[in-house]
Amino acid sequence: MKTSLTIACALFASVASAQGLELSGANPAFEIAGAKKALESPRTMFLEVKLSPFTPLLDRPFLSREEAQRPYYTVYGGGPMLLGELEVDYQFFQKFGSLAGAVSLGYAEKYGRSLDAVTMQRVEQSTGLHIVPIKALLVYRFDWAKQKFHIPLVPYAKGAFVMMPWWVTNGSKIEIDGTERGEGVKFGFAGVLGLSLELDFIDQRLARDFDSSVGVNHTYIFAEGTIQEMNLFDPVPFGWDLSSAHFMFGLGFEF
Repeated sequence: MKTSLTIACALFASVASAQGLELSGANPAFEIAGAKKALESPRTMFLEVKLSPFTPLLDRPFLSREEAQRPYYTVYGGGPMLLGELEVDYQFFQKFGSLAGAVSLGYAEKYGRSLDAVTMQRVEQSTGLHIVPIKALLVYRFDWAKQKFHIPLVPYAKGAFVMMPWWVTNGSKIEIDGTERGEGVKFGFAGVLGLSLELDFIDQRLARDFDSSVGVNHTYIFAEGTIQEMNLFDPVPFGWDLSSAHFMFGLGFEF
């Protein structure tokens, strides 16, 4: 009898507790989901590491000439450089998508054989082209659908002001053409359209551990197309044009 009374009291207490939760509008399932969401660290920054086959449009002013008379094709073979960039974004708006201010730094180089100024024949002396793209960007990511419906695809757009120091080496020294040194800084603008894929769905537990231990909320792979014009303030030095149209591929971390 005593045992039956104890069981009855326990059942009554459980039912009363559940009714109390319903009356107060609480839902244990929602509370657990909310707790998991609260465990996610704030999203304020975005880091991108990316690579691109990059071909500057140095020969654009010489397209009417034969290939052998175009400087970039003749000296460097016309193939792409390998451009690497590192970009850091700060997200200052996170409502319907996110807005961020960003800076990026890149580097690319390509080597070829120098030409004799008189005979225009290749010589053994090497020559190298070096560029350092530096960008200030405004970035919009449409991640609302990902946040609301867990769709892992995030399209985005970027606008950038670009400063590009460049120099040409002859052996270990700066190239000199008459009285002009082969170095300078170009300025221009760039537009970017891209699409990123969130990788958290591959292993959600690992993604949560990555957030709790390192602070990285989400990890992405992405591809983006860039068009940049680099003749903003001055004429093309040495008849060269450092504008470009290229694709970049990389890895992104949101934290």
